[in-house]
Amino acid sequence: MSPYSYPPLIAGFSIMALGVFVFLHNKKAALNRVFALMCFSIFIWLGSYTIAFSVRSKELALFWARFSYIGVIFIPITVHHISVLFLNALDTVNKKLIFVSYILGFLFLIISRTPLFFNDVYSYFWGYYPKAEILYIPFLAFFVFFYGRGLLLLLLYLLRRFPANYYDARKYGQNKYVFWALAIAVLASIDYIAKFGIQFYPFGYIFMTCYVVILAYAIVAHQLMDIEVIIKKTLVFAGLLASVFAILILPTLIIQEYLLRGAGTTARLIGLTISGIIIIVTMRRIETFLVNVTDKYLFQKKYNYKELLRTFTGEVLTVLDMDSLVNLTVNKLSDIVKLTSCAVLLLDEDKQQFNVMASQGIKDPTVTLVRPDGIVTFLEQTHGYLLRSDLAEKKVLIPDSIQEIIAKLNAELIIPMVLHEEVMGVLSLGKKKSDESYTQDDLDILLPLAKTLAIAISNAKLFVELGKTQAEAAQKEKMAVIGTLSAGINHEICNPLGIARGQCEAFLLNIKDGLYKEIKTDDLLEKAKEIMRKVIKETDRATAITKKLSTFAKPAKGESELVTIEKEIDDVIGLVGYELKLEKIEIVKNLQDNLPNIMVDRKQFQEVLFNLIRNAGQAIGEKGKVTVTGYKEKGRVFIDIQDTGSGIPEDKLKMLFNPFFTTKEPGKGTGLGLFIVRQVVEKNGGKIYLKSSKVGEGTTFTIEFPMATAEKVKV
Repeated sequence: MSPYSYPPLIAGFSIMALGVFVFLHNKKAALNRVFALMCFSIFIWLGSYTIAFSVRSKELALFWARFSYIGVIFIPITVHHISVLFLNALDTVNKKLIFVSYILGFLFLIISRTPLFFNDVYSYFWGYYPKAEILYIPFLAFFVFFYGRGLLLLLLYLLRRFPANYYDARKYGQNKYVFWALAIAVLASIDYIAKFGIQFYPFGYIFMTCYVVILAYAIVAHQLMDIEVIIKKTLVFAGLLASVFAILILPTLIIQEYLLRGAGTTARLIGLTISGIIIIVTMRRIETFLVNVTDKYLFQKKYNYKELLRTFTGEVLTVLDMDSLVNLTVNKLSDIVKLTSCAVLLLDEDKQQFNVMASQGIKDPTVTLVRPDGIVTFLEQTHGYLLRSDLAEKKVLIPDSIQEIIAKLNAELIIPMVLHEEVMGVLSLGKKKSDESYTQDDLDILLPLAKTLAIAISNAKLFVELGKTQAEAAQKEKMAVIGTLSAGINHEICNPLGIARGQCEAFLLNIKDGLYKEIKTDDLLEKAKEIMRKVIKETDRATAITKKLSTFAKPAKGESELVTIEKEIDDVIGLVGYELKLEKIEIVKNLQDNLPNIMVDRKQFQEVLFNLIRNAGQAIGEKGKVTVTGYKEKGRVFIDIQDTGSGIPEDKLKMLFNPFFTTKEPGKGTGLGLFIVRQVVEKNGGKIYLKSSKVGEGTTFTIEFPMATAEKVKV
């Protein structure tokens, strides 16, 4: 048997296996029967050529070449027939053309037996190949007409129509598969070249295999469930393996024929043995590669229910930031369930509509679901899900408005997120990349998951509202603190103003009393200039203090910028220092030289420092020391706020950062200080923790931030 006959033989058996599989899937369907007939025709063509390549007699090769056309003749006929069936275009004209095609096929079957079709064979490096005669030309015209018409019908359908609803989209997708499969198969026409005396190895079976594989997928897609998907995957893998094996073995056979043709039987056997060893060694890698390709690009693996639940309970449902929650939900669902699209829509109570908050793979992220129309009414009244495949099977007529929304969301399954009988959001899931339908097992997992997600979203909303309340409370507390600070720094403002006023009054009184009569005008002018410089200095001092106080009173903007730590510490100490001085508390600044800058919100960073330094002072009471230490380690900047106060009891250490917890006397604190400080620090990319605390000796809190990178500094 010729080594060149192996690839078409493998391809032929693979195609025949697909034909049997599709036929057994639905014996009564005309499409399945015609597909099986086409596969059988291709099998006869490739099987006969396998024998013709291997025999040594020209007469025997000519016999099998003619025999192969029992299959070849019916390939364009069945291709055309399949296109008509896929398009549901069995009108009078197409029925007549199909009938004529089969009649002409039987006529050419008779003609192919005559010397005017094939009368001789060429002897090529791969074996014998039939030589075309005069009546072969009409057959080519017949072949081109029916094959080309089948391709043209599909192309016109795709150009003229666009899927307006779910049924059209399903049909459109299948026809698109068939069109591209047929377009690929056109390349198989290279086999005709060798029939006219040009020595070109006929490897058209590769393209025909691709055509059959894609066509089989189009026929059975959206109709099979779990076990059928596995079978489908196995069959596609077999077809790919046959094709790749053919491509692999072909160069080896050519080398045998051209490089070792005159080397003798022993050398050829050695070369063939080496080639066989190479194929055996590489076959496992090829198999692994094909498994990965089919898993990744053709069929996605079935997702793990346990992984989905574990991920959501451990990672998603505990998130309190709304943006992070919805984006994490979309990403995890898309990744684990392997979805083509996913979206989370949340209710905007002011506008009474559901807006897309996070999405992946949808066609229009601006789509909205408005009360009380369409899908919203259905979801709110039933609290049930909407599954497109169910509606298709039940032949439920979907209004155009709903179809349009579904198309924009690219949705297959839509689930309401219900809490206390209220739909607060919508979860939209696209098709699975595996082409599997959503099963009852899927729904048993996803429906409770949507309800749990509704609770998580509700918690995130409450957290946002709590944050606003806390921010307002913190701002009020800050304004109250500023009132206290104002009283404390009053003398700091009055002193420079008093000095300025005194200098001016003394100068004017001296002029009035005539003390400057003997002084020259130039000297008097110089004296006035000196007094004015002192006044400007003292007023600048007072202005700086009031400016710091005014700036600190303004709310933060929430925008990060490059911040110099030493400057911000100086500004905060300049504010809180006056209050601490009244309590005879010393503030010591101990900062490492050239302390790196950080990227934070300047106002929020000031508020953190103010809160910690002021808390440290309040923990001391009277007489003590607050030390602010700054240093850098491993790309991060650390700031320690240490006091010599009373310390914190061990039983209260774990509650320090809890909301509304305070060690202050009733009425002297909101308990929001450290809780808000931690939120602000973490929001700015930093960390805060209690470094040490000992009753009677004092407490040290540490905040740390990453150093600003060179790119950020440049910006």
